[in-house]
Amino acid sequence: MNASVRRCAALVTIALALASLAACEIPLPVPSTTPAVAESGAVMADQSTAILADTFASLAAADAAKQASLAALRVGGDAAAVRSAEYLVAAAGGAAPDVLPSDVLAVYASNATDWPRAMVVVTSPPDATLTPLVLMWVQDDARSNYQLREWAHMLPAAIVPAMANQSAGFTQIPLDAEGYSLTPKAAIDAYVDLLTKGEPTAPTFAPDTYRARMFAARTALSAAAAARAGSYVDKIEARPDEAFALVTAEGSTLVLVPITVTSVFTVPGAQLALPDSDKALLEGALADSVVHYYRDFVVLSVPKDASLLPSVVAADHHLVDVTLTDAK
Repeated sequence: MNASVRRCAALVTIALALASLAACEIPLPVPSTTPAVAESGAVMADQSTAILADTFASLAAADAAKQASLAALRVGGDAAAVRSAEYLVAAAGGAAPDVLPSDVLAVYASNATDWPRAMVVVTSPPDATLTPLVLMWVQDDARSNYQLREWAHMLPAAIVPAMANQSAGFTQIPLDAEGYSLTPKAAIDAYVDLLTKGEPTAPTFAPDTYRARMFAARTALSAAAAARAGSYVDKIEARPDEAFALVTAEGSTLVLVPITVTSVFTVPGAQLALPDSDKALLEGALADSVVHYYRDFVVLSVPKDASLLPSVVAADHHLVDVTLTDAK
């Protein structure tokens, strides 16, 4: 959900407007020009076309009824949680649900022979003010449907590295795979460490707007809480069990990782206030503390050349729940 993040404290409304993590007029990702080969990908072109059509039809039905469960066969995990929250926020007068375009620029399918398997899709921009999206489908086992699990807008000027064409399929590697400038797990850990601790003296990742806005929010909210003898704390955790690492056509890696962000804003003895869009996700009467939960999705590009910095290709900050205490 790319709505502005707003939280309030101690009889004074604190409004922190965070712009969308997407931007306009960036270079569009293009499919790999790898020569066609005999089909070996786990999902062939006709299969992916059917998966996409079924997913977008299910999503359209869910959007019309504002009921994510109607798309449960094709939309699950974080995608379902985010969509459900978006419906509640929109009904309370907040931002409309993200537009997930069915106009596809590229489809990248795994050539894995075991499970789980990923399929990655890059869409066209939803409109002239937004960037393309990276969407990830997952098939958990041989009997399961491919489900849309994650999506994120590309960041300004980001480019998806060239991937093997769909006939060949990309190679999925384990997160501890050696032989790259960083193992996928090391890249995930390094980026979470960066998000948690802030910018180091020597850069570990290329600049990106996702973390810049997260750091700006942390600074503003910490200052607002401290001014009233309160506190602001956020906790950032990757979910490696749900992450995938893909080898690109040039031998670098693309790492797709879900991240949970928990932020706690407290001013002892105060009566906090929230905008209606946040109240739509809250159960109970607000007092002096509020917790926001986010299900983010980040796509990292780790170059083959160790002298180059890893970068963020796509990332979104999705609010999914608001509670009175951190009980999750």
